[in-house]
Amino acid sequence: MKGIKSNSGVAQSVASAIATSLGSINQRGTILTDNQTTVAGNASAQQAITQLTTFNTSLVQAVAQASNNIRSVASEFEGLDQKIAQTVQQLPR
Repeated sequence: MKGIKSNSGVAQSVASAIATSLGSINQRGTILTDNQTTVAGNASAQQAITQLTTFNTSLVQAVAQASNNIRSVASEFEGLDQKIAQTVQQLPR
């Protein structure tokens, strides 16, 4: 009978790659808005910049949480696989 094999390394690697990719998203420069220009559309541009900045922050937080969840689930699965393997080994043959 073959044993139960578990390898959370792949999931950990993917989660790390995801977390690393957040660095480039999060390393944006400071966005300055022009509060003096009165050209048409300036207020809309300022609002769009604010919304985009807020969205970017939310996106980074959500992806970081997903990365953490992948790690956590992988660890839990590996732990369960080990418990199941121990139980199976104790069964009479």
